[in-house]
Amino acid sequence: MLPLNVSLNRPPPVALTVGGFDPSAGAGVLADLKTFAAHQCYGVSAVTSLTVQTTQGVRSSHAVDPKILREMLESLLADSSIRATKVGMLGGVSQAKTVAEFLWRRGVSSVVLDPVMKSSSGADLLDADGLIALKEKLLPIADVLTPNLDEAARLTGLSVNDVAGMKTAARQLVEMGSKAVVVTGGHLEKPVDVFFDGQQMECFSGDRVKSENSHGTGCTFASAVAANLALGYRVRDAVMLAKAYVTESLRKAYPVGQGSVPLNHFYRMQPAQRPVFIEEPVREPIP
Repeated sequence: MLPLNVSLNRPPPVALTVGGFDPSAGAGVLADLKTFAAHQCYGVSAVTSLTVQTTQGVRSSHAVDPKILREMLESLLADSSIRATKVGMLGGVSQAKTVAEFLWRRGVSSVVLDPVMKSSSGADLLDADGLIALKEKLLPIADVLTPNLDEAARLTGLSVNDVAGMKTAARQLVEMGSKAVVVTGGHLEKPVDVFFDGQQMECFSGDRVKSENSHGTGCTFASAVAANLALGYRVRDAVMLAKAYVTESLRKAYPVGQGSVPLNHFYRMQPAQRPVFIEEPVREPIP
């Protein structure tokens, strides 16, 4: 007889996200967990930084004690078999070194690194020392690196504002240690992502969709890549599927809050027409 806490259901692949906590759930680990769930993966998370933010922007961020971060990571890996890991906002140099040391020592594979440096509203999320640690400690153990134009420029010191610059940056980032790179060009006039795995260079073009719906696009793309790797897809296929997922999440986004519109991570699970919620009528007190 099976113990009461054992299920006969086949468990989904487990994916880990390491990043910041966004209370509005548009970015950071909450967006990652939603993305994992949308891909039929079970998501677990370790938080590097607590942010005070809404859809209107980041007000402040507060890094988690590296000892607590290490304990979170160790306990999660001891409890589950992690199939893929997405690393996002680090918060500071101590957190970056802690995450890098853990991933290196434990030999964690399928690492997707989203080198978050600024929020979509422009707030700084990683200082100069943290950037150095990211380049020296984390980039060499990344299976896939997913910088946007500004992040690729800061990592390489190059000018990255067109497809030619993206290709040059992608080559340099692979030379710096990452096994594969996707430089995302969602802010270009015609969105193009440049993929390079050390051998093959490809450009994946897409349609311009609701440019104001930018809250959490980088986080979601990287976590979708990680989810697809956890499901067993090859890197190139994981990237293409992630791009399609983000595009449709943008297309079917709806306003929440008063600022930038977050993506609709669960569009696949929703009916074609969402139900209309009718407000409860105000009832007058009985005299």
